[in-house]
Amino acid sequence: MSPYKILLITLLVGISILNADDFEQQEQKVQLALKAMYNMEYEKSDELFREVLNGNPFHPMGPLGVLAVRYYQSEEYIGYHKRNQQFLADIDKALVLYTEQIKQHPERPEYLFFYGTVMGLRARIQLAEKNYLGVLTSGFSAIKHIKKAEKLCPDEPDFHLPVALFNYYVGISAPYMQIASWIMRESGSRSEGLQSIKADADYGNYGRFEARALMAYLYLYFEQEYDRAYEYARELADEFPKNPYYAALTADALIEAGRLELARNYIKRTQALLPTLKPSTGKEYQIKLHLLEGGMALLAGQLAEAELHLKEFIRSYDYELDYDLGNALLRLGKVYDLQNHRSEAITCYRKVISLNNRSAAIGLAEQYLEQPYSLPKP
Repeated sequence: MSPYKILLITLLVGISILNADDFEQQEQKVQLALKAMYNMEYEKSDELFREVLNGNPFHPMGPLGVLAVRYYQSEEYIGYHKRNQQFLADIDKALVLYTEQIKQHPERPEYLFFYGTVMGLRARIQLAEKNYLGVLTSGFSAIKHIKKAEKLCPDEPDFHLPVALFNYYVGISAPYMQIASWIMRESGSRSEGLQSIKADADYGNYGRFEARALMAYLYLYFEQEYDRAYEYARELADEFPKNPYYAALTADALIEAGRLELARNYIKRTQALLPTLKPSTGKEYQIKLHLLEGGMALLAGQLAEAELHLKEFIRSYDYELDYDLGNALLRLGKVYDLQNHRSEAITCYRKVISLNNRSAAIGLAEQYLEQPYSLPKP
């Protein structure tokens, strides 16, 4: 049992063995609900999290769990703008529940942490909606509450994850973001942020799956450490075989590492999941497969096929985050360089740079503007 779970049981139930058993039952439901959620078994996860929310004793994952599942479920049916508005309303309801617990038990770090985590989700949605004042106020509140929890329980990896991600983001951002780091008295260190995220991925409790996905994501899109990205992504793909995100992420890491035969296996796994997905999610991964197939064809020297796949991906792309778009444009630029269409390649590289998303693709695009891309030697 993790130190955090021992702490929770101690705080919530004292010396009552019966209540300790009740909390452990709640904890078991939470772990089952988390695994169901990441495996895209949303109805099962929602049912379990609602049982936790309505059960006794109060478990801090209840409100956040219900909130997260509702977010993923709505993602399958409505566009992201409408989903964001709905999510903000749900966030306010969850914050009310955590506020009540903080008032009753101000000494308990778990309630401060989960309040801060939900406030951080609000900042994330406000950023997507370009409500920058909201981002500032929500983000500051999130950090304040999470740091209080960290101070009360400094050895819990879960408590460090949100601040670690903030520090990593500041570390890869423009210098003006250092002001935010100074105001919040955080390091703003890329390496320290990554180290703390890794600690939660390896040793965390409720945040371990999210931290592992973050490690795969950061290693793939920002750090250019593709074998490490593969290891984290593969672990998630094996544990959650119904979720195409992890299979596709694993395939993309393998393509970047030049391991095409193994990448093909994960592309096939992604393809096999398409009939099980809701229409909007299925469409998303049909589009994603064009990026993967384009990357495979590029490295295999099948340039006409790569161009068709990559252009179709770029044409169809309509999502919040643009890291995949940057990779697609970069790969298309490589195709054009190999076809000796230098002016088209330069156009692609400039589009990558214009995204200004701080990903590794930007540095590579700048490199290929100076020196045309050529296939790596076997």
